[in-house]
Amino acid sequence: MTDLSRIMAKRAENVTARDPDLTVRYSLYTEDITEWGILHILDFAERVIGLEFFESEDSWMRPNAVNDYNMAVHEGYPVSVVIPDEVFPRFNRTMHDRGGEGFSTYLYSDLNLAPRIRA
Repeated sequence: MTDLSRIMAKRAENVTARDPDLTVRYSLYTEDITEWGILHILDFAERVIGLEFFESEDSWMRPNAVNDYNMAVHEGYPVSVVIPDEVFPRFNRTMHDRGGEGFSTYLYSDLNLAPRIRA
């Protein structure tokens, strides 16, 4: 299983290194045996200016994933979904089929995040 907490911590570090006025908070969730997370990017006034959903090899297939992404978009947040490189073709097809809209998709490699397997 990919170590999402390490990946999200690295992403938070990268965001604040580029702009020290930003604050990043993240949460990790577990459903059944899969993990996924949300990274909140906040401005100097602590307002959310971006949400990034971090998915593992299989967490993006959870039944509510697309609803979570779409709901955040409809609430007016800029939303990105960050996924492992190898799942992109299936992810892209599934999001289209399930009505995903209005969010950006990034691969771990796009953000220079190297996944590590947790023992």
